[in-house]
Amino acid sequence: MDKVAQIDLLDKNVVPKTHFSFMVRDNTYFVLVLLMIFSYFYNLPVISYSIKGDNEFRLYDIVGVFIMFVFVANFKFFYYIITKVKVFKWFFYFALWCTLTILVTLFFSIFKDNINAFIQSVLYLFHLWVFFVTALMFFIISFNRNKLNIFVLFILVLSVISSILIIMQNFGFVPFLWNATYKAGYAGFLSGTLGPNKIITGMYSLMMAAFAIGLLNNKKSGINKLFLIFVVFINLYVLLLSGSRTSYVGLIIFFAFFAFFKTSRFVFFATLAGFVFAFLIVTNDTLYSKIDDVISNRVVSKVENEEDLQNANVGKLYEDLGAGRDNISIGYIKFILNNPEIIPFGLGFNNRLTRAIAAHNMYLTTIKELGIVGFVLYFGWLIQYLLIPFKKYGGNELAIKGLALSMLVTLYFGEHLYIYRPLFATLGMFLLVMTALMSYLHDNEVDTKNTN
Repeated sequence: MDKVAQIDLLDKNVVPKTHFSFMVRDNTYFVLVLLMIFSYFYNLPVISYSIKGDNEFRLYDIVGVFIMFVFVANFKFFYYIITKVKVFKWFFYFALWCTLTILVTLFFSIFKDNINAFIQSVLYLFHLWVFFVTALMFFIISFNRNKLNIFVLFILVLSVISSILIIMQNFGFVPFLWNATYKAGYAGFLSGTLGPNKIITGMYSLMMAAFAIGLLNNKKSGINKLFLIFVVFINLYVLLLSGSRTSYVGLIIFFAFFAFFKTSRFVFFATLAGFVFAFLIVTNDTLYSKIDDVISNRVVSKVENEEDLQNANVGKLYEDLGAGRDNISIGYIKFILNNPEIIPFGLGFNNRLTRAIAAHNMYLTTIKELGIVGFVLYFGWLIQYLLIPFKKYGGNELAIKGLALSMLVTLYFGEHLYIYRPLFATLGMFLLVMTALMSYLHDNEVDTKNTN
């Protein structure tokens, strides 16, 4: 992985601090990352304000200010890490390109007399950088294996709490937690504290299930196996309950890769999963009926011809299940072809002043907003995950490459790994999970003794 395991932690000549491991040893940075992890699961607003209508600050907006201060104050140090890890290098250049192209968005905002659109774009850009720098800090601090284990356990425990909260909501024990605007806009979808959009719940559950499956197949993860199995199944249940058809596709892609990559373990897992869900169905009809209602309403009822479902007619199923996204995609393709001047560099980061409707297709969104340059940098970043040479930790390889493939496919149907406000911290969570899986490759470890 671009010599990530060969970083010399004791080389004092390449960083601006007296000791390379300052971030590993200082618990202040550790706490900052823990707060960011918590904020990804707690997306409810912590401060409300008004520029135009109702606006909200979330916990990661506030903690992110400190994260970015650390990044700027120690840029030489962070840049050294970025240059050593290709995944970070590609995302760093993508973020830089977004920062550059936001100037075009500013031009459109001034020209169309809508400066609020630019201010909103700046906030999205801030999120992009904060999510990235948090992943960097996570990666660096995880050179201490004890802290890595705490990070991983913290993510998994929050995932379980979040899943239980969502299940309790769906059984009527907990009310809708968002305000009336969200309730009207998202039909009161029950998703705990993650965010009221179905795809947030679905993608979080997919990432957490894949993460736990990877750790299950990693003999040195140090996480209790029974707990990991519980994490897998509760997240699979919530994923099915989410009603996110894009997430269903992602799950299918991940399981297909699982079956190909580790066939014998997949057979064992599939058998175990079958027994668990069969037990749940037999012992509690309500659990089954909840899932059955969601799938019937969100999938089966949308398919006009049952034979298309039986024969896996992808084109027709996309037309039936895509909620009009096939027509939106065609419209975007026509828009781009009719304006070929935007193809090289795009119309500006988050510039929705020229075409307000979302593409629901990350491939088209990157070309329209960031041009071919942004397209190459963004998908080049995702492809880098597939190129990481794991010589050990096969479970981590299964999870990281399976998730990357899932995203490469599902991003054709959505923009869940971007920074639009309705999708909240999904990108941040993805970066954290993938970074956690990479962090097990650290060969050099640093203890937590506070020596100078």
